[in-house]
Amino acid sequence: MDKYEYQRLVKPLIEAEDQKLIKFIGGDGPRSTKSKGEDFFNEYKHYLLDTMLGFYSFTNGYSYNWEGNIPTRNEGQKTSERGIINIVPLDELFERPNIVELEKGYNYYIEGEDSFSKTGQFIPVDYIEDVCAGVFSKENEDEMVYFHDFGIGFYPLKVNFEGYVELVFAARGYMMWQYVIVYLEYGKYDGAMLGKSRYDDFVEDMPLLFPDFKMDEFIKLYESLKIK
Repeated sequence: MDKYEYQRLVKPLIEAEDQKLIKFIGGDGPRSTKSKGEDFFNEYKHYLLDTMLGFYSFTNGYSYNWEGNIPTRNEGQKTSERGIINIVPLDELFERPNIVELEKGYNYYIEGEDSFSKTGQFIPVDYIEDVCAGVFSKENEDEMVYFHDFGIGFYPLKVNFEGYVELVFAARGYMMWQYVIVYLEYGKYDGAMLGKSRYDDFVEDMPLLFPDFKMDEFIKLYESLKIK
């Protein structure tokens, strides 16, 4: 990643804020990796998945919280929504209590897989209140990003870290947008319909909050980023 790639990713948020479609309510934005000193990135790079190197070599995490009013609502319906992007900085990424130590004998499962063979740690890379998206530690040789609610289940989002960064900015960090992917990949085919309510909110709210947002383009982007 370079400054031009970064500018492309954040452009929809900056334009929405300039147009007063959303209000910035917290966060540090980007944190320059180089500003931490020459040895800072080298201290952590050996622990990063290959798909994480480009992002973290440029920016030491990213945080941005927003709130937006939803127009044309009937009485009794919600009139606002929030968004959070909280990509964890390197100097917190591998520290407790951020990481999840995978305990032997614990009944973890990965949705869609018959057994759980991961070892080491699960490393949240994007915290969204009481859920997160993250990756398994490097020894697992797995580039997939997973959705996790700090219980026993892990849901493959079917993209690597680079793809996840593309999606989180395309979704403008809409609160718990990850459930959209969970629903599309798993909830649609399950009686519990996991993620359905958040999927419905996303489909309805996003064009109202961001008039240039198109759901079909978001789905196409996701399909293009999926690990084949």
